[in-house]
Amino acid sequence: MTPEVDPFRLPRTVLPRRYDLQLEPDLDAASFTGTITITVDVVESTSTLMLNADELEIHTVDVDGLDQPFVLDDSTERLVVSLSAPLSVGTSSVAINFTGTLNDKLRGFYRSTFNDEDGNQRVIATTQMQATDARRAFPCWDEPDFKAVFGVTLVHEHGLLAVSNGAESSRTRRDDGKWVVRFNDTMVMSTYLVAFVVGPLEASDPVDVNGTPMRLVHVPGKGHLTGFGLEVGAFALGWFEEYYGIRYPAEKVDLLALPDFAAGAMENLGCITFRENLLLLDPATSTQGEQQNVADVVSHELAHMWFGDLVTMRWWNGIWLNEAFATFMEVEACDVFRPSWKRWEFFSMERSAAFDVDSLDSTRSVEFEVRSPEESAGMFDILTYQKGGALLRMLQQYLGTERFRDGVRLYLNKHSYANTETSDLWDAIEESSGEPIRKMMDSWIWQPGYPLISASVVGTKLVLRQERFAFAGDEAARSEASILAPVWLVPVHLQLTSAAGAVMSHKVLLDSDETTVELGAADTTVVVNAGGHGFYRTHYDGPLRSRLVGEALGALAPIERYNLVDDAWAAVVAGRLTASDFLRFAEGFTDEDDLYVWQALAVGLRGVGRLLDEDSRPAFQERIIALAQPGLDRLGWEPTESEDELASKLRGLLVSVVAVLGGNKAAQARSRALFEQAFIDPTSVNPELVSATTMVVASTGDARDFDRFVDRFRNGATPQEQLRYLMALGEFDDAELIRRACEFALSGEVKTQNAPFLLNRAIANRAHGALAWRFVREHWTQMNNDFPSNTIVRMVDPVKLLNGPTDVADVGAFFSEHPIPQGAKTLSQILERQRVNAALRARDSDELAEALRS
Repeated sequence: MTPEVDPFRLPRTVLPRRYDLQLEPDLDAASFTGTITITVDVVESTSTLMLNADELEIHTVDVDGLDQPFVLDDSTERLVVSLSAPLSVGTSSVAINFTGTLNDKLRGFYRSTFNDEDGNQRVIATTQMQATDARRAFPCWDEPDFKAVFGVTLVHEHGLLAVSNGAESSRTRRDDGKWVVRFNDTMVMSTYLVAFVVGPLEASDPVDVNGTPMRLVHVPGKGHLTGFGLEVGAFALGWFEEYYGIRYPAEKVDLLALPDFAAGAMENLGCITFRENLLLLDPATSTQGEQQNVADVVSHELAHMWFGDLVTMRWWNGIWLNEAFATFMEVEACDVFRPSWKRWEFFSMERSAAFDVDSLDSTRSVEFEVRSPEESAGMFDILTYQKGGALLRMLQQYLGTERFRDGVRLYLNKHSYANTETSDLWDAIEESSGEPIRKMMDSWIWQPGYPLISASVVGTKLVLRQERFAFAGDEAARSEASILAPVWLVPVHLQLTSAAGAVMSHKVLLDSDETTVELGAADTTVVVNAGGHGFYRTHYDGPLRSRLVGEALGALAPIERYNLVDDAWAAVVAGRLTASDFLRFAEGFTDEDDLYVWQALAVGLRGVGRLLDEDSRPAFQERIIALAQPGLDRLGWEPTESEDELASKLRGLLVSVVAVLGGNKAAQARSRALFEQAFIDPTSVNPELVSATTMVVASTGDARDFDRFVDRFRNGATPQEQLRYLMALGEFDDAELIRRACEFALSGEVKTQNAPFLLNRAIANRAHGALAWRFVREHWTQMNNDFPSNTIVRMVDPVKLLNGPTDVADVGAFFSEHPIPQGAKTLSQILERQRVNAALRARDSDELAEALRS
């Protein structure tokens, strides 16, 4: 009886030890030829070799020098070699000749293009292997625990640059004039980390980081935009070496800015690839947010060199920990790189985005069983990155920074060059700290959702209770599991302030439904989630809440005020608070001057605005202006020399709130004047005001403005400027211009990596999103054929904002016939959130309109 073959996991009878790979791309013909010799360890005698290959043409397969028959199984993406004689236990060699196509889907070995200064299209051959696309570039054992050494050789035409994981070790000229470039061997690593790039590229001079050379590789003409990325990269690499206590595990670092890239960046060992706008930047014209994006992504990918590359998950169910840890470390590094950015406070916004998904019945546990490549694609979502990173931050704050870092160092030293499960990290931190870390973290990792911690005072005791937090509006879809009462091990940080002003900090590990804490006096002011880093929401009883939102409000840390606002808006969506109550609550923040608190206010206020019809909007706008104008008046429209970056960013946010959400004509006129000034000379206006006024002009502009935005997208001086004007096309308050924006996304002028996000912005347009959604429906097949597969579900995310009576049925009916297999779980969450939003509008819109009238 033939044993059943797992369609997703290769047999472990043969293990690759080393790949010697030579590739010769033909950039004009969009093709490549390759030869590979794989040294393997046969651990169990076998008559069949199975490895992965997809979208390749295999010409010959030799095993130990003998030609062997083979078949390519497209359904399982496997090359199956039927051996003429069984392989004995020991070492063997597998040699394969093959050819392939440089595809346009931005995965495997693919084409990236740009126009040079003469307008000629130039081609780069580059790679993106994660999660399971190395098999599209060369035959291999394409699973993360099949670690091996890679020796790469690239053959290319004269005048091109070739880059791979290792440093260049030799370069020789063939008789046909082509260069044969060999690179040093890599450390043992997984196939998804292999990278090779060939094209008309330039490299910066190397920067020395503790003996490791770092370069930034880019298309010609953009060398002047490399300084900031190199500065961040050099800082982060050195800082991570110190944090981890382990030298960088490769011999060089190349940071490559690519014109076409489906993801944000990719942590290929020593050959890290990026979208251009996440690496190339002009500090003089970029916003704080654009600089932070570059710093975040560069730090994130460099953090992976240890956590992901040196130590790697055994299978894709563990990808969440790779990405969550890199998310945590990017924030840690950036918080040191630019303390003025208050990076951990900004992370509150990211945590809130994870809350939004995790409040749904269709959420998932952070870790879950992954069998197929499609399921692994579904792991790259907000719960992996943001919830995972938030849980690690909560753990770090519970243990303290030193004890947490000691556990991380122990984990990396124990498992260097190997593969692990999630529990290995918890065990290392538990061994280092002596705390019950595995039990605590398993309660967060293996069950979906998160708790609402309710705080009340009974006598002189503080009573803390936990229950699962969930949005209202989709009760019919609630599963039996969500009705059960899960229990998390919640590290609760309390700040207790007596009536006399004495302040005391207290930690409680809430490991049951309820616990009590002695306060000593009933009138104690209590802050639950002090410091603001717990992954839970808080509900205070009346007396406790009144103390916080009264005179004590200004004494709270900004992140604690942020949480008050964020929890209040979530309570509206959950049906625990009305929208009109939230608006009155928000009006207590007229004196607020913290950027991140205002970001939370803006999210809630925009949400309230989505509940209104046009008749109610003027009264709402008056309330918005009364709330936001005082803060803008305190800051003024003109930046001062002494103000920090976040003050400038707050000014831009308040301008947007007053001019767009508030519809203030004076603010719109002043924004127009600043925009016109910056359109002529971008350096003459503060970048935050340039960004804000661009969006104000878009939201109030006409066809002439639209055409100017398109022109600036085509001719912008930096990647950030180009994207700013491109994405602003989705903000115009005109049906015909939104239709034009959608058509422009499919015109061929907008790269396929960006077009889905322009359509995303158009669907999110408050007045004309339904029009954009109809356009997407009508062009669904074309978009799925042209756009990278991982962008499709992100493109349609804003359908959750279409909250009219017929929108839910319309969207649901479409996706019942047009599923997104690679984003099935995320799509179910989008559709549920749309139902939640529609229920909120049905529940609150009339009462809100009446409150505004009165």
